[in-house]
Amino acid sequence: MGIVIKQSIKNTIITYIGFGIGAINTLFMYGQFLGDTYYGLVGFILSAANIMMPLMAFGVHNTLVKFYNEYETEEKKAQFLTFVLVLPLLIVLPVSLIGYLGYNQIAELLSKKNPIVYDYIWQIPVIGLCMGYFEIFYAWVKVHLQSVYGSFVKEVLLRILISISLFAVYFNFISPQQFVFALMGIYFLLLLTMFFYAMKVKLPHFKLVFPDNYKAILTYCFFIILSGSVAN
Repeated sequence: MGIVIKQSIKNTIITYIGFGIGAINTLFMYGQFLGDTYYGLVGFILSAANIMMPLMAFGVHNTLVKFYNEYETEEKKAQFLTFVLVLPLLIVLPVSLIGYLGYNQIAELLSKKNPIVYDYIWQIPVIGLCMGYFEIFYAWVKVHLQSVYGSFVKEVLLRILISISLFAVYFNFISPQQFVFALMGIYFLLLLTMFFYAMKVKLPHFKLVFPDNYKAILTYCFFIILSGSVAN
């Protein structure tokens, strides 16, 4: 049995386990432990972050998988990886600046129907960015045929940490407000976990040089952003 088939089977099992844990969280724990107000707030933040994720990642996670094996030398691969890691900054930096300068106006607009979201709007791009770069480093291990750990982190570990945080709310170790901040911390922790694992799988030599096919890369990234935004 080939490595791809073995990993596909393991990833499928992991996905089902994660689905089961997620179902328990969603159907029972969120509503019972957080209450309707904060359950709705968490749902809004995560939904908005998922919508922003393809934009914040600049489509790089799919682009990395598509183009990586086209490069024959380690030097070319290093140039490509450095280029795609920098690409999201073309979106992240302007969005951060706009968000910083116009936070009050943006927050007021998005919180008209539900004022509670006003103080948490800034978490949406932060979580979206964590999701985006997680997918980029996950794609990095995928191209090296090491996808199982990333699948476990994404599907199982995330939901386990959320379950632990929900129990912390239930036993009054933290408040529902603190849970919202803990959720952001969880996504940041998963990003760090995926980053260090990706560097362990294959430590790249970063080299900031435009790849020869950078136009094709940019075009593909734009299509991924558009398709991802439509899908979300």
